[in-house]
Amino acid sequence: MLKVHTDHGQDYLDYLRPFVLHVLIKNRPERVSDSIVQNYLRDEFGLEIPARAVQVVLKRLSRKHPLKKEDGVYRIAGELPDPRIDAERADAARHIQAVIAHLREFSNTTARPFASDDEAVTAICVFLAQFDIQCLRAYLRGTAIPNVESHQDAYVVLVSKYLLTLQDNPDRFDSFLVVVKGHMLANALLCPDLENAPKSYKGVTFYLDTPLLVRQLGLEGEPKQAAVNSMIDLLRHLGATVAAFSHSRDELESVIRGAANHIEAHNGRGDIVTEARRRGTTRSDLILMAGQIDEKLEAAGIKIIETPKYSTDLQIDETKFEATLDDEVSYYNSRAKYYDINSVRSIYVLRSGTAPKSIERAKAVLVTSNAAFAQAAYRYGQKHEESREVSSVITDFSLANMAWLKSPLGAPALPMTEVLAVSYAALQPSKELLDKYMNEIDKLEKDGKISARDHQLLRSQLAQDELMNLTLGEEDALTEQTITETLRRVTEEIAREENDKYRAEKAKHEETLAELKAEREKLIRAQEQLYWRCKRRARVYALVVSIFIVALLLFGLVGGDGLRSTNQILGWGLTVAAGFVILFSFGSMVFGTTVKRFHEKLETRISTWLIRRKMAELGLDEAG
Repeated sequence: MLKVHTDHGQDYLDYLRPFVLHVLIKNRPERVSDSIVQNYLRDEFGLEIPARAVQVVLKRLSRKHPLKKEDGVYRIAGELPDPRIDAERADAARHIQAVIAHLREFSNTTARPFASDDEAVTAICVFLAQFDIQCLRAYLRGTAIPNVESHQDAYVVLVSKYLLTLQDNPDRFDSFLVVVKGHMLANALLCPDLENAPKSYKGVTFYLDTPLLVRQLGLEGEPKQAAVNSMIDLLRHLGATVAAFSHSRDELESVIRGAANHIEAHNGRGDIVTEARRRGTTRSDLILMAGQIDEKLEAAGIKIIETPKYSTDLQIDETKFEATLDDEVSYYNSRAKYYDINSVRSIYVLRSGTAPKSIERAKAVLVTSNAAFAQAAYRYGQKHEESREVSSVITDFSLANMAWLKSPLGAPALPMTEVLAVSYAALQPSKELLDKYMNEIDKLEKDGKISARDHQLLRSQLAQDELMNLTLGEEDALTEQTITETLRRVTEEIAREENDKYRAEKAKHEETLAELKAEREKLIRAQEQLYWRCKRRARVYALVVSIFIVALLLFGLVGGDGLRSTNQILGWGLTVAAGFVILFSFGSMVFGTTVKRFHEKLETRISTWLIRRKMAELGLDEAG
């Protein structure tokens, strides 16, 4: 039911019109205010719509329908058009119930089956929370959908696994995307300036931080790369400049070279290393990419801009910001924190003491995939006029969501790429879970409970995938029994793969033999057809020659019988024909030559000549 009518030239707020009309017609209040409509929408549909959004919708409705404003409130002054939302809601309910039932059925194949439809709905809501906008005024919760009290990562993993299986079921996948798009549209209700926000990002430069640059290069997998590229394309269409600071570029090269040095190491970790091992990327491949950064970023439309120099008048208190970062973000590399601080202080320098009221007027914004980093930058920014309304740092999804709201039909695939990126990311074990897992398998090997080969198998990507299947990303679910079960499944899967590989090779061999047989039969049929075609043609040619010889003999016999002609040419012909009869008679007596035998030999010779010539033209082996 959450749909935007952009195909009729309307904006994202117009999808609320039928909801508001429905509650007004159903309740017929004497006085219509934003708070009253808010309560109706909450009671009827369970939607928490901000007052500002309701005010805008009521104002728009009053322009076309009998809704008059008196003394600060609206009154219904006639018949309002019925949006017929009940029928749509019933149809949507059946549609959504089918998705819930299918999700419950899928959950039965996982380590955490849903006990009820309510739990499935909760899981969906938890997954949708990944698509909240986290950068608007007062850092409000970016959703019109009610809060879910208990946020469980296992729900995100389970729904993500479910969504990835739906790629082979486009209809069901599209059904779920409708819910996601509705949530993205609901995010728009928290925008501080719903009516007057510019329709483009002209004049704004969005600086991607290093993790996003890593994703754009495809080093963390194709789904994440597709999501970043979709965002970049949409931003450029909306007039924005997409760039990266020179220090972020240097950090990117350092990160790639560091991953290259650890890709073959026993303790090599990280998303780049994991993806490289999954795809078979080598150390030399990563080193080569590190040397091609500038060309690849330029091809992606990302400008490298020199990091602003330090300016005493425009500098932030880096010590205080670092303290804020430490409260929100856990850094495993101190250099990464330094680069983040440098990026934020650079944004403040570029804003040059301005205080933008919206993203569209912010001049410079840092974009990150780290929500905790964005939260820390927002908290610090509340003490500075330059970013009190608009944070210096926003998440990539927040930006992509807001850009998509400006032009949904300009990027119809963006919600899908975002869903797939979130889903694939959710299936990667967290650093905490992976560290605990590695420590456990090291301990089991040391205690002699697993062999060195078992330890090697448990370190594989296949084992990590099975680990997520069994734990759904929860550390508490990781036990010795879980590891044992993971090893059993991996061993069985490898054996199955080997059997499948053998069967595939056998099938491929049989297919090759069948293809060779078919080609040989085709060649034989071609040779047969060529042979008979040449034989028919040789028969015609030989018959023409034989008929000519017979005619010549008859003509010669007439001439030999004494017939003469006053015509010089005819006379000469009769003489030649008579001579031919004499020669042919002599040959018949000496060699036993007859017209019939001559015809047969001639047909054979012509046939042989034609066959050889045609085979040479077609490149066929005469012996075949």
